[in-house]
Amino acid sequence: MKNNKGFTLIELLVVVAIIGILAAVGTVAYTGYTASAKKSSAKSNHASAVKYIAAEDQKCNAQGGSAMGGELTCEGRTGADIVTAAVTALADFKNPFSASNSAVRGTDDASDSETGDQGYVNLVAASNTITVTTCFDDSTDNDKADACNVAADKISNDIEVAE
Repeated sequence: MKNNKGFTLIELLVVVAIIGILAAVGTVAYTGYTASAKKSSAKSNHASAVKYIAAEDQKCNAQGGSAMGGELTCEGRTGADIVTAAVTALADFKNPFSASNSAVRGTDDASDSETGDQGYVNLVAASNTITVTTCFDDSTDNDKADACNVAADKISNDIEVAE
């Protein structure tokens, strides 16, 4: 009698098919998971920036001197001064959609925050109001100009600062 050891071709094909199915399902699940994580990270960056700016402004009101790690001189500060100091102080925040870039940036025009730049926390000063807007749309289309015009794809907060 011949004693055959090993697997038959059918058994190997079944195993390869099962591995292929698992890989296909896993790839889709992983892509969804990473997209969700990027959105959550952008929302977290936004909330942290809003809280930080409000807290440091209150610190200036209570103590005077300087705030934001010495980046902001409290005496005679303007909204634009606070934006500049916050961008420098929060430079360690990373954009989850582009990890090589800082997530916090100051812009001169509020419309700049609606150009589809996912993950950026845009700070805009207008008199004593700082508008903080974050886009977290993760669409992969090439038309990014309208990506953040839908309220579900961005968050925006206004912070009233004392002058």
